[in-house]
Amino acid sequence: MTNTFWPSQFVACLIVAVVSILPLSSARAVENVRLAYISDSPGSSAPYWIAKEAGLYKKYGLDVELIFINGSTRGIQSLIAGDIDFTGAVGTSAINGRLASGDIVIIDSLVNTLPYYIIGSPKIKSPEDLKGRTLATHIPGTSADFAVRLALRKFGIDYKDIRAVMVGGSPARVAAVINGQADFTMVTEPGKIQGRKGRNEADHRHG
Repeated sequence: MTNTFWPSQFVACLIVAVVSILPLSSARAVENVRLAYISDSPGSSAPYWIAKEAGLYKKYGLDVELIFINGSTRGIQSLIAGDIDFTGAVGTSAINGRLASGDIVIIDSLVNTLPYYIIGSPKIKSPEDLKGRTLATHIPGTSADFAVRLALRKFGIDYKDIRAVMVGGSPARVAAVINGQADFTMVTEPGKIQGRKGRNEADHRHG
């Protein structure tokens, strides 16, 4: 099997809400705010760090400590446990946390779509070719997990028709596909770029 792949042109979109910090007035200055970002993908984590480096948090009286927690589900669990004050999360995780009696609210959104792509082995030529293949996925309840389930449903494929292996964040999922440990995965734009780069490098090694 050739450990390379082409990005597939499948996109899943849905309105979601991401919990983040709304600008607060200086009269309500808060110190040592713990804000979790839940993806190690540059495209997802960059807004939090840009705001910090640009001094936007301090502008509104916030001393923000950015903490990485892998996955929306874990972020919501940490929020409910009181370990953090705010977290990024996909809307489904926030809603599930609320249904589980968590005293949480959605207060802002970074994006209003699921900008995901399915990337995989060059043997995958159509959605039907996903059946029986191995998916590198994130933990249940994360945006990547939700997006791939939504895409499969759109294609008329039952989740039980694929072999899902929980791998983790986007870099790990892309690496699993490049190394041949999985046939496809769901990623955002940075993951697609990483996948294309990995494919080109593999082509060069096998050329």
